[in-house]
Amino acid sequence: MPQAFAVVKDPKLLADEQQRQQLEKAVIAQVAAQLGAIANPARVYFVNQLPKTRSGKVLRRSIQALAEGRDPGDLTTLDDPSGLEQIRQAVQSES
Repeated sequence: MPQAFAVVKDPKLLADEQQRQQLEKAVIAQVAAQLGAIANPARVYFVNQLPKTRSGKVLRRSIQALAEGRDPGDLTTLDDPSGLEQIRQAVQSES
């Protein structure tokens, strides 16, 4: 099942569970509008940052590996490990 990891510009939007659920529904609706219902994520995880390389590219393969419970692989180009740790914690909290 597809999963989404989203960065929220205003963390106050996640102040309580009801607001988080509303924002999750809005993200799913946006995905459906842009890509179609087939791409709807089963779950949306909200994080403060995504893991990126020093040149600013998102480490999609590492995010996917963590979501699937696999080793994220070579992280020598990782800029800030806290982004990867947020992904790891978000996925583990659902397990």
